[in-house]
Amino acid sequence: MFKAARRLLLVVLVLAVWVAWSGTRPLRLGAGVQLEVRHGDNLYALTHRLGERGILPGVWGLLLYEHLWARDVRLVAGVYPLQKGLDGWGLLRLLSDSPGRYVQRVTLVEGMTWQALELRLHQQADLVWPAATVDWATSLALPGGRVEGWLAPDTYGYVPGLPVRILLTSMLHRQQKLLAAAWDERDAGLPYQTPYQVLIMASLIEKETGAPEERRHIAGVFVHRLQLGMRLQTDPSVIYGLGSAYQGRLRTVDLRTPTPYNTYRIVGLPPTPIAMPGRAALFAAVHPLATDDLYFVARGDGRHVFSATLPAQNAAVQRYQRHRRADYRSHL
Repeated sequence: MFKAARRLLLVVLVLAVWVAWSGTRPLRLGAGVQLEVRHGDNLYALTHRLGERGILPGVWGLLLYEHLWARDVRLVAGVYPLQKGLDGWGLLRLLSDSPGRYVQRVTLVEGMTWQALELRLHQQADLVWPAATVDWATSLALPGGRVEGWLAPDTYGYVPGLPVRILLTSMLHRQQKLLAAAWDERDAGLPYQTPYQVLIMASLIEKETGAPEERRHIAGVFVHRLQLGMRLQTDPSVIYGLGSAYQGRLRTVDLRTPTPYNTYRIVGLPPTPIAMPGRAALFAAVHPLATDDLYFVARGDGRHVFSATLPAQNAAVQRYQRHRRADYRSHL
């Protein structure tokens, strides 16, 4: 037992010395070398890339250190100047503590539409747009023929002069990963045939409530309705389908106007997402609350009253409808 412990201690000491030595080896740098850190990079992946490019010697010692202790460190996107003489430990300090150089940021918030995001991106004067108009849904080969839903809400860092396609691709890849994880972890018995339907459902949830604690309940109502063959009757989808014809308030004629997104007329989900859903809405879509509720009405404070029967729903509507604000979330 004592000999085994000594051997283990010796192995740990040798590894510690090797890791420490690996971090003291200077990087192989020319003059004016800069390192671009993109959104989503972590220390482990970045160090691995530098090792593959021959810039970082002793990479395996640093990879072991990062794998055990620093793999989840989130980096700030930006451009980092690398000075001659910089060693592995200096690189880790630079990436962990420095904000990068001339990094810009743009935020995609949950529930934002592609139309709103595209306008915001055009206001970022330091992004480079193609000379000709691009159909981004086709260019990025997005299912459904629309960008809507496919970009992950988050704050993205970039450097001036970045082609907008690269930024959009980063947003897309992040959403694809989140959607794939949600699909793999979904509850059994849900009425979804494809991951894209989860994305659509998540977008409805995102637009229906701004209260985090309600997302799974909203999802439960929608799933319950789908399982019973009931129409979803969700106002945000109707509004999305009206487009520029929406005048700020839903009218009875709007609810009767046939569009692919009028969930008072169609059965099932609308054909595409209606906004960009975040991680929490995706989680709610695949882990809905088990509920008998079939209705909800906005209280006017961002939250809802849920009901299992139509008489209870009608009573809630009578109580809260006159207090609803102009920017209310919809009711069923």
